[in-house]
Amino acid sequence: MNCLRAIRDIDNLNRAWRWIRSNPDPQYKAYFRAIYSAYAICADELLKDLSDRLKRNIYVPSPACKVFLPKPSGVLRPYTLLTVEDQIVYQAAINVVAERFINRVRGNYYKETFAHLYAGKTNTWFYRKWNKGYQAFNEACRDAFDHGFRYAASFDLTACYDSVDHGVLRHFLQNCGCDKQFCDALTGWLSKWTSTDQGIFHNHGIPQGPLSSGLLSELVLHYFDKNRGKPKRVRYLRYVDDIRLFAKKKPDLLRMLVRLDELSKDIGLFPQTSKIEIHKVIDIEHELKSISRPPEDTIRSRVIDQKKLRLRITSLSKGLKIMNPTRFKYVLAHAAPHSSITNRLWRIYARYPELYSNIIRYLQRYPKFPQSVSREIAVRLREDPLYPSVTAAFIDVANGRVEGRYKSEISDKIKKIWRPNNMQHDLLAAAGRWLIAKEMLTYDQIKSVTSRPRSWWGRTQLVLTLSQKHLGKKPLQKLVNLLLRDSCMDVSLAAALLAMNENISISKPIRNINRSAKIALKRGGAIKSHAGAVCGINLSMERMVGPVPNVNWRAFFRSDYRKAERQIVCIAGYNDTDVTAWVNGMDVFNDWLLYALHKNDSGIGRYQLGSLGGNLNNRRRKKAYPAVSALAKEIHERRYESNLSHAIQLRTRKATGPIQWDYFKTGRKLLRNAITELSHKWGG
Repeated sequence: MNCLRAIRDIDNLNRAWRWIRSNPDPQYKAYFRAIYSAYAICADELLKDLSDRLKRNIYVPSPACKVFLPKPSGVLRPYTLLTVEDQIVYQAAINVVAERFINRVRGNYYKETFAHLYAGKTNTWFYRKWNKGYQAFNEACRDAFDHGFRYAASFDLTACYDSVDHGVLRHFLQNCGCDKQFCDALTGWLSKWTSTDQGIFHNHGIPQGPLSSGLLSELVLHYFDKNRGKPKRVRYLRYVDDIRLFAKKKPDLLRMLVRLDELSKDIGLFPQTSKIEIHKVIDIEHELKSISRPPEDTIRSRVIDQKKLRLRITSLSKGLKIMNPTRFKYVLAHAAPHSSITNRLWRIYARYPELYSNIIRYLQRYPKFPQSVSREIAVRLREDPLYPSVTAAFIDVANGRVEGRYKSEISDKIKKIWRPNNMQHDLLAAAGRWLIAKEMLTYDQIKSVTSRPRSWWGRTQLVLTLSQKHLGKKPLQKLVNLLLRDSCMDVSLAAALLAMNENISISKPIRNINRSAKIALKRGGAIKSHAGAVCGINLSMERMVGPVPNVNWRAFFRSDYRKAERQIVCIAGYNDTDVTAWVNGMDVFNDWLLYALHKNDSGIGRYQLGSLGGNLNNRRRKKAYPAVSALAKEIHERRYESNLSHAIQLRTRKATGPIQWDYFKTGRKLLRNAITELSHKWGG
């Protein structure tokens, strides 16, 4: 089956949706739990609609939202939030890759490779259990040590996910049996999903966070497995981009390290030279990181001895140094709130801010904060913390748990940092939730922050926060009806869920409600009308020129609608990439446009398809439809200069060439004016 066809196969899309919901990573799912619930209301219909848009080539990915989390080194780890629909498409594409890749790597599972192990089509989860793989990784290291391989080295890669070049990725995808169209489509989507909020698109990187990225990284990292050679004198074990090497002699390790360095240069990845060190292993247990769920004497029964557990936390953080982060996190995850632990954690956090999420999960076990904890939260917000994600986490954990004077102090601090135009997405959501709950934002402020286009994820979270007690029924009804018409699916679905939960009356016209929200409202009985088919022409026009008045293109083109749609979808693909091809494509679309216009309005005379050049000066049409006529004439005349149309310009006898890039500005303006003109009579 063609790879793009395999993506849109409804069984594959259903499988992708199932695996996204069963993702064992609680951190990523926590960003989306509520909106997953909204999507699930009518997932079957939404997936059919998605399949149809993929088939007609009118699916357009949304920009990603990026949050930045602190790493142990102090720098930032980018974390990528994709819309639910984009997560499904990404997972569906990687499902196709996984089926082609599995036969090449299955033999290495639990022997040389131990992470992101594909579980197969019928499994509940996309990957095999990661803790089993990590345990097998450690056991393989122990086995090497027991057989006399006492010298070890690690070969780690710097920013592996961020560094993967899309040209390299296309190479491996094609080697895996994926066709060129699929490779171009996937890397095109990745370019949009890996860019930051500044709109600067990259030709490298895969998004960190989504379930799918792990297997895509394996496709590239398999290059090391396949080409490093298999000398019996070296044991090679890889867990994602952490490659462990064991040998009986140092020179054997050095030769392997040199070989891996050569391979990394082949594929444009960069070793972390500071971490590469050949050393003799004395204690293999000290060499290894702890397994995912290490046994603990203090945690062996259902009733945990909290006193012993507190002593264990103290021993694991002796001198406020965390020598074994994995085991420390595991023990902390079972701790009940206690002042001695809490006081210790504040000091540990000062040294290890990357542990903030584990500390936050511990603080969540307090039903209400004592004054000492509230004071510490207030202090951390007052100190202008370095990491917005940490600030967001402290605000969220404090929301509903802080009482007394510190509640007012925290509110004042949040109000001071409230800058919705330039806040990181998770901080925007956390601060907004707090201010809405404390009724510190006006209706206009809430309307502004939930309807501005910048942060679809933050806006979705704030919409899910709203209720009548915050705004009153009429203002909430007005706002919800506005958000139902939002261009972002996640925002409009959140508004649909809110409308049904709060029994909001849906205002007319129904036709301009976001299609996905309309499907959800219909399923929930809030409206009776059907969502109708997606108009690929409207979507393509918006993609090229931005928001424009809707035209009922189906009524306008009638039986020729599909032909016109295929043409404009193709043209939209040239937008911002190839102005010469765009002009030539638009000339063909304008032929269909004038043909339909003359059929709809007999007062401007007849028109024969293919006769655009000889009909440019039709006086009756120029008078009745000046903007459409200007578009057709200007594009057609510009086409004479294109080297995709003619060898020479007939009027000047000069050689043709590529059309200048800045013509996009002129062409888009003409197109926008023509659409606006047509909307007066054939408005959607």
